[in-house]
Amino acid sequence: MPAQRFTTSYTPGEKSGTTTFYMGHGQTGEWTLEGVSLIPQQSIAADGSNKFVIAITDGSDTVATSHDTSATALTAGTGVQLTMSAAGTDLEFGPTDSVKFVATETGTAVLEAQFVCHWRKARV
Repeated sequence: MPAQRFTTSYTPGEKSGTTTFYMGHGQTGEWTLEGVSLIPQQSIAADGSNKFVIAITDGSDTVATSHDTSATALTAGTGVQLTMSAAGTDLEFGPTDSVKFVATETGTAVLEAQFVCHWRKARV
């Protein structure tokens, strides 16, 4: 039987300042977070004084490497796959667990993007 997979997504709209939101899978059983990606709706140039740093955690544990737009620009419509930094059971989430996203602004950048979590069934 092939692995069961699905995605969840959230589009918070245009954001500035620091924005925090949570995303879960809402399914029964344990699911493994296989990947996190974002699809920018607006471009953000690589600029150290006008940027966003996007951190993804599970409690105090880092799930994926932070994305810093001072080093890598975001281009509208071009998805970015983030690098997963946790492994194994650290990426398993139950039905009431959630992934925390924190987007921290420096300067006057505006972030508008869709955030996508890629899930695979771990166990019932």
